[in-house]
Amino acid sequence: MKTRSRNIVIILLAILVVVALATVSAVLIIGHDRKSGGSATHQQSALSEDGRTVIASGSTFSDTLGGLPEPTIEGFYQQKVNWRDCTDDDLKQMEGSQQSSDGYECGALYAPLDWDQLDGDVIALALAIHRAPQSEGALFYNPGGPGGPATSILPYIASQGLSMDLADRLDIVALDPRGVGQSTPVICLTDKERDETAAMSDDPADQSDSTQEPTPQEIVEDLKAESAKLAAGCKEHSGSLAEHVDTISAAKDFDMARAALGQDKLTYLGYSYGTYLGATYAELFPDKVGRMVLDGALDPSLSVDDVERLQMQGFEDALENWIKVCSASSDCPVGSSVDEGLETLNAFFDQLEEKPLETQDPNRPLTSSLAFSAVIGLLYDTQLHDALTQGLDMAIKQDDGSTMLALADLLMERNADGTYQNNSMEAISVINSLDYSPVGDIEQWAAAAEKMKAELPFMGRFAGYSSAALEGWPIESTRERGPIHAEGTPEIVVVGTTHDPATPYVMSQALADQLSKGVLVSWDGWNHTAYSRDGSRCVRDAVDGFFLNGTVPQDGLQCTD
Repeated sequence: MKTRSRNIVIILLAILVVVALATVSAVLIIGHDRKSGGSATHQQSALSEDGRTVIASGSTFSDTLGGLPEPTIEGFYQQKVNWRDCTDDDLKQMEGSQQSSDGYECGALYAPLDWDQLDGDVIALALAIHRAPQSEGALFYNPGGPGGPATSILPYIASQGLSMDLADRLDIVALDPRGVGQSTPVICLTDKERDETAAMSDDPADQSDSTQEPTPQEIVEDLKAESAKLAAGCKEHSGSLAEHVDTISAAKDFDMARAALGQDKLTYLGYSYGTYLGATYAELFPDKVGRMVLDGALDPSLSVDDVERLQMQGFEDALENWIKVCSASSDCPVGSSVDEGLETLNAFFDQLEEKPLETQDPNRPLTSSLAFSAVIGLLYDTQLHDALTQGLDMAIKQDDGSTMLALADLLMERNADGTYQNNSMEAISVINSLDYSPVGDIEQWAAAAEKMKAELPFMGRFAGYSSAALEGWPIESTRERGPIHAEGTPEIVVVGTTHDPATPYVMSQALADQLSKGVLVSWDGWNHTAYSRDGSRCVRDAVDGFFLNGTVPQDGLQCTD
């Protein structure tokens, strides 16, 4: 019996790396035992005196909300944040970060569910802030995704992620985008359904009665059915919210938050998907752009199929780079050469598709999909490669999938009790389904999938048919894909990493070229995104100088440290 492989659109979270770097050693040394505290399964709502429905997030941040603003642009923009000290429960600290909520403030704002219907329903947006000792303004950031919460990782970002100079001179502001994290979240799945989606093996319909590969028609039908099922869950648990968590709406929320914090211009750092959010903001509000840095860019002109193709190539290159380094060691679990390593991995995944590997949890074997999630996540940063080596060593040499399962859970933010830390799993699907439209037809999708399978020795087995999944989504996209020029902005710095696996370098080059005043800074490396406190000093100096002093880096600056 052969499991039908289903594609995964990998517009993933830059922040997965932050989570993994903070906790992966605990997984390898003492096993996986994250705290509980999963996300809610239904929205709560209340009817206001003027008839507007307030869709509550269930977040502890909501206690800072005051009265509803007037249903006008001015009313929403003139809100003030009622800041209070954050609690540890507010921020739900990542294990390993060794940071408490002390010194951080939390708050919330109202936003219209639909920016084109200001007198309609209202949602809550969660914010958190780290105050600089000598504040010279506020820096908003977005960690990626779509679906990456910003508030929960603020202590890490302020104390370890950004440079000390930035944290000392700029207030660091975290805003969970609409539908994400502590803001009113889009909920589409129960925790059990999240497990089934991640494993892709519990539904008998996913199993074929023969060793034959599924036909293109069967693949498309399955993907459309999955999209329809997800959409039905969104409607059941979140009502109409799933129709309004697109990036254009999120960018409008950021401008409202900018005004609420008294900032004339938006100073912004966006990673990964956050580059698309930032570029969209620049397109909508060019006169409000302050100093903006976009690190690990998405090319806004590309279709979902083009993005998938580039990402799969990026991860294939990163995988082969890991194999090359690993195979230099006599105890590498996949062999002594790149070719042997690819052959070993494909054979291992063939076995997983035939029979998932036992783990310490008798109810949760390691499936092909879960193993793939672990491999992909651990390719984001070279510091995670040792974990990939150890996980595959236990799985391939010892027939024990426990470590790979624990790593997959960690990367998907699943707790030991079966709950999930947040709703990022469904948020990424819903937001992408609103931001992208399907292109092509079944013949083109099948041809593209076969081409990737032929060109990408490992990643090709998981690639293709992204547009088919979008075609099954019942809500139309909110925008047409195309280049973003953002005429009228000051210089916008785009940072690209030459071997970035998740947002390949060509996409950063493309965005820098598209922007009317794009400035490209490049780093020669294999990680996803480049700017961090402990990363390239060349990149750090360029970004800090821009944010703190307004010094625009030389366009084309090459960093090699």
